[in-house]
Amino acid sequence: MIDLIYGGNKYRFCKGDKSSYWLGVDRGNRGSSFYPGNNCVVPMAYWSELQKAAIANGASKEDFVTKKEKKVSKTRTKKSKGLSISIF
Repeated sequence: MIDLIYGGNKYRFCKGDKSSYWLGVDRGNRGSSFYPGNNCVVPMAYWSELQKAAIANGASKEDFVTKKEKKVSKTRTKKSKGLSISIF
């Protein structure tokens, strides 16, 4: 987790296995207008702004990258039902 004070408010970046998100942790005295509330997810429109501020404060870019697993696709084979005639 990465804690960040931005615009007088405190935010926390939570990284999970499948997704990651920013939470509002504490509203400061001179808090900005887009603070979502305590323990509420910050709207995605502000994530890049918070991420840039966190990197400027010393966080690593790798902390924000989520690894996507490749899905293994199976090849499909058409099952033959014997001889048939199809007219299109």
